[in-house]
Amino acid sequence: MHWWRRLLVLALVGWLVLLAARCHLPRRTAAPGAPDSTSVVYLVRHGWHAGVAVRRPDLTSATGATASPLRSVLDAFPEARYLEIGWGEARYYPGKIRGVWGAVRAGGWPTASVLHVVPVPGTVPAAFRENTIVRIPVGPGELEALTQYVAASFVADSAGAAIPAADGFYPGSRFYRSGLTYHVFNNCNHWAAAALEAAGCDTAPRWTFTVGQVVRQAETCGTLIQRRPDD
Repeated sequence: MHWWRRLLVLALVGWLVLLAARCHLPRRTAAPGAPDSTSVVYLVRHGWHAGVAVRRPDLTSATGATASPLRSVLDAFPEARYLEIGWGEARYYPGKIRGVWGAVRAGGWPTASVLHVVPVPGTVPAAFRENTIVRIPVGPGELEALTQYVAASFVADSAGAAIPAADGFYPGSRFYRSGLTYHVFNNCNHWAAAALEAAGCDTAPRWTFTVGQVVRQAETCGTLIQRRPDD
């Protein structure tokens, strides 16, 4: 092998190691021996992405919501019954840049990220009739862990409030800035799998690269209640 090929291979390996080392999901897991389930959360698939829907009162009552940017997000949607939250790359996810270049840019090196928050006034299945949805039972400890995980994904301004980034895809929905770094080893499906882990599911977030893996992991600890035909 020529010296320049060896150099190229070493550079590629170094780049992959660097990205893997920069993975820093805000891990939160429920304490062992959590109480029996008292509520439910939903995993909602949106194409290549997946979001987690949680009852707004559950987010409000969990201790992780009291002193975090999530508090201002809850205040922004007072009429919502549920909040459905997903995470992704700052420009690709909102549609500011798409196509092959957008995908390469989003995964090829560390970039900024955003969270998409959708207020759901009624039931989650009614709001997302065309989406694959998994229903997951959770207890108080799991709800607190999930709330803390989601709260840690937002970045706060000087007043401690979440920072809006753009209008969302659904009526009344919004994108908010996140403090997490996005790349191929820390993508939207890693985030969703780690959210499931916080909710008590047995997942492997660092090895979850596709939304199909996320849905299958959700099904092991929950119930598939509807499936989009082409998923």
